[in-house]
Amino acid sequence: MDLKMEVYSPFLELLGLLEAHNAVVWESRAFSAGSFSITALLTDESRSLLVPNNIVWLADGTAGIIEYVDQTAQENGPYVTVKGRDLTGILDWFVLWGLYDLNGPVPALMYRLVEDCCIRPTLGAEPERRIVPGLVLAGAPPEGVSIRTQRTGGTLLEALEELGAAYHVAFGVRFNPEIPQMEFWARPGVDRSVHQSVLEPVFYSTELDDVLSSQYSYDSGNYRNIALVAGEGEGDGRVLVTVQTSTPERAPAASGVVGRGKIGQALIGQKGA
Repeated sequence: MDLKMEVYSPFLELLGLLEAHNAVVWESRAFSAGSFSITALLTDESRSLLVPNNIVWLADGTAGIIEYVDQTAQENGPYVTVKGRDLTGILDWFVLWGLYDLNGPVPALMYRLVEDCCIRPTLGAEPERRIVPGLVLAGAPPEGVSIRTQRTGGTLLEALEELGAAYHVAFGVRFNPEIPQMEFWARPGVDRSVHQSVLEPVFYSTELDDVLSSQYSYDSGNYRNIALVAGEGEGDGRVLVTVQTSTPERAPAASGVVGRGKIGQALIGQKGA
């Protein structure tokens, strides 16, 4: 493969170039951290470069941090496989200290959370120890829908994921090898579906060669549209309720109901009406 990857230390120092590798899988996500996997022949070079917490830079702003290492001996030689998340995954290392009262555009709130947790932290014990070397904000935050909410606890990444998914604001951490530095960015999504007429729509199709493969599957094996719920008691005194519409109907007690359940326990489920 012609793909060459630079490897950096956690302090963004260039350690070397990884040239001999067998497979590279990289997955990107809009509202969370992406993931990657690299398999290479185990050599002195790969053993020294592919270690936990080192950063692998692929191209453009794409880079990831190694979180998993596995060395395997096979017939055609020993191999090392490393896995991890893209640089956005480092935001999962930090927690929100105290109560955050968030009021303003969503991208600006994301910038505020990142800055307060791992760029210029102010809350909690020894906040200076939570500073991430080389992490900066990518310019001014773009405009976006304004909200007001509160957030307490959890990780920084979890808070960003909830904001991003709820208000369609993509975010991430890209790598700039020229400086070098890591840059947090946020960008509101744009509706380019065929159901709107403001912007030019975007089409994806196997005929246009922008979709390499597609798959559709359907499984009705676990589908149920009725349940018989039994309360406590025995014999004719036991209350049975059939749940299949918005208004549950009481069913007469009947023999053949297996087991004794408390209220809310579905004993029988079936596909037919």
